[in-house]
Amino acid sequence: MHQPFTEITDETIHRMVHSFYDRVRQDPLLKDVFNNSIDDKWDPHLATMCRFWSSVLLTSGQYKGNPMMVHMKVDGIKRHLFDRWLELFKETNQQLFTAENADHIQEKAERIAQSLMLGIFYKPEDVKVGS
Repeated sequence: MHQPFTEITDETIHRMVHSFYDRVRQDPLLKDVFNNSIDDKWDPHLATMCRFWSSVLLTSGQYKGNPMMVHMKVDGIKRHLFDRWLELFKETNQQLFTAENADHIQEKAERIAQSLMLGIFYKPEDVKVGS
C-alpha cells in the first residue's frame, strides 16, 4: 500500500483513472455496459478520462468533449448504475488520496453524475404539478 496522495496532479489523476477503470472492468454490474460501449478502445477512453478529470480537478482545459452526448448514446445505461459507479469511484479515491482530496474529488463526481442523470433520464411528463 502506498502513502495517500496529498496533491491532485496530472500524474495522480492518471493513477486514479487507471485504478478506477481496472475496477470497473471487473465489476459485475458495470463491466458489460462499459465493455460493450468502449469495445477495444480502452486506451483512447482512458486518455480521454485523464483529460476530463484534469479539466475538472485542475481546470486545465485539456478536455474538449461533450460528456452528456456521449453518455446519452451508451446502450444499457441505467440510473442505478450511476450509484455503483460513484461507489467504486469513492472506494478508489479513498485508497489513493488523503481524505480531504478524496472527498473533494467525490463531490465533483457526484455533481457530474447528477447532471448526467438529469440529462439522460429526466422526462418532463414525469413531473406532477401541484402534488
